[in-house]
Amino acid sequence: MVESIKKSFQFYGVAVIQILIEPRRFFVELSTHTTLVKSLGFCLICTVFYATASLLTDSYSHSAQKGFVFFSAGVGVVLISAGFSYLILTLAGEEKLDFGQFFSVHGYSSGVVLLVYWMPVFIWVAEPWRWWLLYTGFRKTCRLSTKLSLMVLAATVSAQYASMYCLYQAILR
Repeated sequence: MVESIKKSFQFYGVAVIQILIEPRRFFVELSTHTTLVKSLGFCLICTVFYATASLLTDSYSHSAQKGFVFFSAGVGVVLISAGFSYLILTLAGEEKLDFGQFFSVHGYSSGVVLLVYWMPVFIWVAEPWRWWLLYTGFRKTCRLSTKLSLMVLAATVSAQYASMYCLYQAILR
């Protein structure tokens, strides 16, 4: 039991380093080295780090509730983005991919970005980097064409910002 947990954390550490150093190679090898469970685990570990770091860098009242919001937002973005991207692909007639592959690309791309997302100044760098990682994952792991990768990425980013705008408007009114 302890050995399997140790190996899991080693895998996640190697994954972070490889995404940072050689993202193209990482995404080429991703389909042979990961499962949906490993991708979800990576995303959850990165989200826990993001939520914890966000709480420690500011003094929030009701920190348990804020931590839950940070955690939910981190995991929610990955799940919604992966689901929406997969829906776009299905509507485009690309049924050959399974959701696990697509979730893996989103989980690793978003997870590694969450490691720096707790610092507000890095949002301006991290978000375009996440888009580039998603595009690279679509091309290398899912083997989509350039045109289809860009279409899925543009639709996903547009939907994310439209939903965030709608939520923002709903909360302010």
